[in-house]
Amino acid sequence: MINILKMSFKIDITYAINSFIYNIKRFPILKDLFPSDSLYKSTKIKSLIRILALILSTLKIIAFKLLYFCIIYLLASILTPNNISTGILHVYFVFTIFGILFNNKVLATSTKKYFSIILFNMDAKEFMKATLWTEALINLITHSIILLFLVHNPIIILFTILGFLGRFIGERLNLAHYNKYKISLTYNYPLYWTVLAICIGLILLPLINITVTPMIIGIINILFAVLAVKSYIGLTKINNYKLIYKRLNTKVAALNSNQAKDYSRQAMVEIKEKDKKIDERKLKGKNGYDLFNTIFFERHKEILLRSAKWFAMISLTVMIGLVILMTIIPNLSLRLNEFLRNNISWFVIVMYFINRGAIITQAMFYNCDHSMLSFNFYRNPKVILNVFKTRVLTVSKVNLLPASVIALGIPILLYLSGGTTNPLDYISIPIFIIALSIFFSIHYLVIYYLFQPYDKNMAMKSFTYSLISMATYLVAYSLTDFRMSTTAFSIIAIIATVIYCVVSLITVYKKAPSTFRIR
Repeated sequence: MINILKMSFKIDITYAINSFIYNIKRFPILKDLFPSDSLYKSTKIKSLIRILALILSTLKIIAFKLLYFCIIYLLASILTPNNISTGILHVYFVFTIFGILFNNKVLATSTKKYFSIILFNMDAKEFMKATLWTEALINLITHSIILLFLVHNPIIILFTILGFLGRFIGERLNLAHYNKYKISLTYNYPLYWTVLAICIGLILLPLINITVTPMIIGIINILFAVLAVKSYIGLTKINNYKLIYKRLNTKVAALNSNQAKDYSRQAMVEIKEKDKKIDERKLKGKNGYDLFNTIFFERHKEILLRSAKWFAMISLTVMIGLVILMTIIPNLSLRLNEFLRNNISWFVIVMYFINRGAIITQAMFYNCDHSMLSFNFYRNPKVILNVFKTRVLTVSKVNLLPASVIALGIPILLYLSGGTTNPLDYISIPIFIIALSIFFSIHYLVIYYLFQPYDKNMAMKSFTYSLISMATYLVAYSLTDFRMSTTAFSIIAIIATVIYCVVSLITVYKKAPSTFRIR
């Protein structure tokens, strides 16, 4: 195992050195200063670069760890301002559980795996064991040091041991999932988003005075110890690591991570053969762009509705869970009622996350627009406006699926938790949620038409699109601190949606003919 690590490290450093030299020689001025092979032949320069590579890789690890724990600290300071240490351990526990399932390393693609296993024919199983133990031990040591600095309590060792043991369990689950479905858990989007929603709920538990205690962690550790041993034995019994690594660590995937992401995005929005058959009755009486849009929707129902159904189910589960918890925890009703009456602005960020506009526009481009945009008539202002309007209706209908669950569920929760002194809240809240859903549905289509971000391979090429997407998130998040009566906030949201709808139609009609194109 030690020899494997040494050889893998040498390969990694050599690749880093040669890549650095290659990039230097790409600069016009520098390439003229050095002869063709002088940099590659110089042992002194290589030694210097080797030291720099070690320093930079170490600093990179430290930077990411510090960023990780900064996020944990910030969340803890919001959730438990009077007892930040308890909040840190609670948030760290939830992050650890999520990471166990979705931050897996064995199936991740990398240049190290491509060179070590594919090109230099290392023993794939021994490589897996060596890197798995190294990763787990590094996390155990670094997390223990940083947590001890933040919490000042030796009890943190229970939490870091949890992550150490969970690493083996998570890798085993991931490999079992891959062997059965041929995809990593990370790309199982229904499961990913479900677990993410549950983890967000767990992180918010300190708001109702529920946190993970050392006793609970100790019990979980005992269980995890047994499962970790069993999982590691299971990992060592798998004999097709070579084949798995060859499938995953292709030259493109290993050396060009951007292209690998593009292929993943294409697979995510690609329609299946069975979905191409459409019931003729659903096309009866339709013509023009209405027919065009109906064919597209019917072929893409699975893609368009898949995540919307999952978010609707998650939302319903959360609502039912809160009703059950209110009967178990008396103080929860009061806290929940106060939150719903005074923090309706929080649902702006909620609706931002559950809106499916981004994935729908990806499907539109990959399965329709990237072909249609080669025809000039498709960029005619009237054609664009007609297609845009029908798509607004389609996307709004899809997003209304989870939105309607939330719109109906919040007034019910408000009533069961103690009600409100303003009966208009029971009407304004559902309208507010529906208005937000429609707003984000229009918004994603507007920025898609005005800043069409994809090239023909689905690679993101528009910095402006990314910037606007980020700005949308920041505005939605900033509104969480906005305080206003529920009725007034709802009315403003409805007016803003109507105005945005009118402005977007005019803007798309005027600007999209020149912006809606293949990059």
